[in-house]
Amino acid sequence: MTTSCFSFTPLNKSTYKVVQDDSLNELPFIYVKVYPTLLVLIDTGCGPNHAKDPSVEEKSIRRFIESNLEKEGKLKYVDPETNETKNKHWLVFITHTHYDHIGGLFEFADDSSIFVSGYSQEYILKDLGCNSLCCAFNIPTPKFTVSHWLEQNEHLTFNGVDLHLEALITPGHTPDEIALYDSEEHVFYAGDSLYEVLPIYIIETSNMIEYIASLDMMLKYVQDKNKQLEPLGVRVTTASGHITDSADTEKLIIETQECFWQTLKGKAVLTEQKVMREKNLLIYMNEANNVGFMCIDTKLEEAKKHFGFEWQLPAPVSA
Repeated sequence: MTTSCFSFTPLNKSTYKVVQDDSLNELPFIYVKVYPTLLVLIDTGCGPNHAKDPSVEEKSIRRFIESNLEKEGKLKYVDPETNETKNKHWLVFITHTHYDHIGGLFEFADDSSIFVSGYSQEYILKDLGCNSLCCAFNIPTPKFTVSHWLEQNEHLTFNGVDLHLEALITPGHTPDEIALYDSEEHVFYAGDSLYEVLPIYIIETSNMIEYIASLDMMLKYVQDKNKQLEPLGVRVTTASGHITDSADTEKLIIETQECFWQTLKGKAVLTEQKVMREKNLLIYMNEANNVGFMCIDTKLEEAKKHFGFEWQLPAPVSA
């Protein structure tokens, strides 16, 4: 049996969750949705140079997924016109271009269709090495061509195939953050805008003012979906870029909003201060300790002033 730094488990009837056990301790969640002739990949992990155990045999995200899909009989299809057996075409959606989401993208760059946010194209096209933090973590910045710039509330199709996916543009954590809603499985792929237990990062290229606007938009969107789903007795669940794969989305967004405002008011629990990349970081969590933010102090100060809160941030700590 081949050893690997990845796990492969079903998320629902059409989708698998892949988790990378990486040396950077990000443990990114990667998702693969299977169609008759297509494969949708949501994010690509940290890349092959960052297996936590360097002795494992399989470090390639693409080979790992394709080998597991082949075992499941879901990698290939028969072209009805030519009767040829072909590999399904990859569509790669990037929730945002941080290193732990694009590290494996180069494996798909030559023959796959790549979808990213159209909201802040300059962020992706200029200095991606810096903006992605690939340079900071000594990860090669993947080179790729964007096949499609996603638009707000875009219903996604490919070559006439309805993907049953809708794109939401959700800047805040990064300018190019997106979410995807799967209307077949009622799953909201939130990237790093939402997850539990660990704090959401508000770092160099984050914007807290945009983030709360995105949360408000996401909440309205999900509440509308939940109303539509009431007759079926189901609700929208969240599958995030880390930690969370089945949370009630509406509840999680509300908890995150509440923690956001408590943080800006200075009423959330300050659990830690530290220095990272020469920036002073403040980590605030809600009372239940299940939602929180890790903010660069200047980003928090900017948002605090924007919304009219006047309390003083803690003094910076030394490295």
